[in-house]
Amino acid sequence: MDSIAAAHSGHMGLPLGAAEIGAVLYGSQMSYNAKDPTWINRDRFILSAGHGSMFLYSWLNLAGFDLPMEEVMRFRQHHSMTPGHPEFPSSEHNTPGIESTTGPL
Repeated sequence: MDSIAAAHSGHMGLPLGAAEIGAVLYGSQMSYNAKDPTWINRDRFILSAGHGSMFLYSWLNLAGFDLPMEEVMRFRQHHSMTPGHPEFPSSEHNTPGIESTTGPL
């Protein structure tokens, strides 16, 4: 929540309200390899509610993906790995574990 507060922008409801869902999915239910985010047999998590992107960034960090806490703290900052809405890796953003770009509310 510090990242959202520092950005003076973002939504806290989804990250807080769905925290237990993330714990179950990333803790025991999903198959993934944080060291190989493009592993062919991985489960894919698509966050259609892109405004709750801090939920996804937090779990990617906690699950061991190459998304350092320093980048999580740079939420919504220009050229950070944590834009306001998740974006599929491109020339602008290369956040491991992001499976799809999500749109506005």
